[in-house]
Amino acid sequence: MTDPIAPHPPARAAASDAATAHGDDPDAAAREQALDPRHSVALEAPAGSGKTTVLTQRLLRLLCTVEEPEQILAITFTRKAAAEMRERVARALAGDVDASTEQGRKLRELADAARERSRRLGWSLEASPARLRIQTIDSLNRWLASRLPIAARGAGELAIADSPARLYRIAARRTLLDAQSEASLAADAQLLFERLDNDFGRFEQLLTDMLQA
Repeated sequence: MTDPIAPHPPARAAASDAATAHGDDPDAAAREQALDPRHSVALEAPAGSGKTTVLTQRLLRLLCTVEEPEQILAITFTRKAAAEMRERVARALAGDVDASTEQGRKLRELADAARERSRRLGWSLEASPARLRIQTIDSLNRWLASRLPIAARGAGELAIADSPARLYRIAARRTLLDAQSEASLAADAQLLFERLDNDFGRFEQLLTDMLQA
């Protein structure tokens, strides 16, 4: 998840103070510190320990600091994880929070603050949850590619390919063809062609393999 505030490495003294404030409970201290948008954090814990809850709380905390919700980007590896994260945030903003635990009460507190900021700045997050950028890495790459200029051959409808081998080969071939007419690449391409005995097919396969790696 990207932060709108420049990250600063957490100081040991801060962690020690947090632990003291939470009765020397290192887990509670770590959870609290993970919510601080001034710091970048690496959250490591076993399955079922509440990582998603902490990440949801952090996103809600970040919503209290930005001018627009689109300034926050949460990236996951799978669509299932993105959907779960999106659902948790949406439920929290809708007030659907189990406040019977300490973490639940913290979640409700952050959700209330984020909802109030949404109301004050006119975000309408409850009606427009799509403004929350919670997506997979593939989805982010597709979004970036869709904004390529026409000169970069990025125009047109883009889709994620489940079997990209053919696309890798096309990209490799296009690279070789462009390199022969591109002044900044021609010399390097010519050198590699000489090393490969001017075998275009082998050169293309090497580039394809590199893209697949």
